[in-house]
Amino acid sequence: MSSKNYTYRLNWIIGAVILFEVIFWGVYIFAIGSIGGSGKSSDSVMYKHPEVFNLTFLIPVIIGVYLFTIWRYNQIASKSNTRVIQSLLRPVSTMSSFLKYFFFRNAFVFLIIALAQPIYGKKKVSGTSESLELVVALDVSNSMNTKDISEEISRLDISKRALIQLINNLHGEKIGIALFANNAFVQLPLTRDYSAAKLFIQDIESNMISSQGTNISEALEVSVDMFSKEKTTKGIILVTDGENHETNPDEILKEIKEKKVQLSVLGIGTKKGGLIPKNPHRPELGYKTNAVGKTIVSKLNPKFIQSIASKGGGKANISSSEFPNLSGLLTQITRMKRTKIDNLEFDIKEERYQIPLLISIIFWLAYILWSKQYVGFLDRVVGKK
Repeated sequence: MSSKNYTYRLNWIIGAVILFEVIFWGVYIFAIGSIGGSGKSSDSVMYKHPEVFNLTFLIPVIIGVYLFTIWRYNQIASKSNTRVIQSLLRPVSTMSSFLKYFFFRNAFVFLIIALAQPIYGKKKVSGTSESLELVVALDVSNSMNTKDISEEISRLDISKRALIQLINNLHGEKIGIALFANNAFVQLPLTRDYSAAKLFIQDIESNMISSQGTNISEALEVSVDMFSKEKTTKGIILVTDGENHETNPDEILKEIKEKKVQLSVLGIGTKKGGLIPKNPHRPELGYKTNAVGKTIVSKLNPKFIQSIASKGGGKANISSSEFPNLSGLLTQITRMKRTKIDNLEFDIKEERYQIPLLISIIFWLAYILWSKQYVGFLDRVVGKK
């Protein structure tokens, strides 16, 4: 048997390897350039992990190892006598060997492309939103100056302390502040600037509104108007002692429920109550009296607070502590964020890693399944004698 049957055509393999690399990368670069030919960044091919292409330096290594193996085999075969060749070696196929390299090399290269995660074009997907717009409506009526929870600190100061604690537990939600007594106004529009929000809260005083009373209806109306028109979950936190001296809030509460605005009410004060100072900064001036000269006792109205929450489809939290436990309120805010707004459509960049990954798997299977039964057959196809 001729020794030529036991050696590879090394020059043919080298030529085929070089030619294939040139054609492959030429076609790849041309195809990528054609896809991004419009000049628009949204139409061009990008890669989520372009650093993975650093692995392509292994391709010359693979080629070098393959060619060295072929050369080394040929050296051994050419230096052996016919008896040794027939005893220890077996016939080889140049084409079969190249195809095995071809399958392995392509599986490796397309795996690199898949790992780089090419991104091309956009697609519309249906999604949900978990963002939250939160408005705090804070009661600054005179009754909030009552020191029934503590002799040292008023209901208003405790409320301010609770709101700062609340802001410290926010994570990306927009927050706005409305103040109310007999009238209501926006103190801070919706913002994610929590530092600014805390500064605004620290400056709150009951004398910011000259017309006294507790108009919860107007407070809720102003709060609803503060929301944007974006499709996000919206919530109101009403902070009050529950002394409602003005209009019935049933109508606005019904509107809040219909609009699916999440409502939480934080009641601050005690059932025992306390006296209302004429001037919170000058206690020596005494306490407020009614028309007949009797000292007014301001008491927390938990039933009214529960009623507001119930009619608005929300929850009520009552606190008679200098340091309000906001765990219940924070839980409600978390649930507000989880109240997802459906039927939203988003344009997102589409990842195309699936195609090169599938090609890589196909080549890898071809490499594994390629069997010795094809040895010699392909050589005859390409014209080897």
